[in-house]
Amino acid sequence: MDEATDRLVEAVAAGLRTAGDPETAAGAKRYLKSDLTHYGVRLPVIRKLVADASRTHGPLPRAGLVTAARALWHPEVHESRIAAAVLLERHVTVLRAEDTALLEELLRDSRTWALVDLLAGSVAGRLLLREPSVVEVYRGWAAEEEQWIRRSGVLAFLVPLHDDTGFRRHWPVFTDLADPLLADPRFFVRKALGWVLRQAGRKHPAEVHDWLLPRAGRASGVTVREAVRYLGDERGASVTAAHRGGPPGQR
Repeated sequence: MDEATDRLVEAVAAGLRTAGDPETAAGAKRYLKSDLTHYGVRLPVIRKLVADASRTHGPLPRAGLVTAARALWHPEVHESRIAAAVLLERHVTVLRAEDTALLEELLRDSRTWALVDLLAGSVAGRLLLREPSVVEVYRGWAAEEEQWIRRSGVLAFLVPLHDDTGFRRHWPVFTDLADPLLADPRFFVRKALGWVLRQAGRKHPAEVHDWLLPRAGRASGVTVREAVRYLGDERGASVTAAHRGGPPGQR
């Protein structure tokens, strides 16, 4: 690492160690069923530590950003890994399409929604808005059987589908990959599908309704409950009714 990058990483690491709370750490470790070390630092505090260090020792060039993210990820410490994801999120405009390889590496090592959702739902999604070509990488993630990578492939559309240009460009891709995933039996995949549909429905309720209605009978209850949140009473009721008339195992 160069000197500035080294100072940034050390500032964040030292801040995390100082800000930790043992009681919070124990609770988070139990809740997440985590095998990582936990300091007990909440996300707003981690964001502030990363922001302060970035202002003091940044801005980071791409090589420095990648190096710093890897350095923060390397310790098997939950908060340090969160800080790595926050650092990438904060500097996402520096990333390139090929950096999906770095994101995938971190995602495969995440093993929990608490890391996956930040890396995929925020960093990967923001990268897709800037670099539309990465959509094929995310399509591949969604097609994988491994739960966290599949969830990542879904959540990578969370930010783009709330953007008008992103919706027009990526809605057909998302619906194509999401269709077979409606039958996935795992909660974390079903919930992710619902979240993305809910976000898309904020600005495009008619499109979400028209796509989901004929598929509601084979969608899970958790997917439908999230998806109808912003569709309006009439549209939401029609999707819910179609879901209730579907296969019992999906309700």
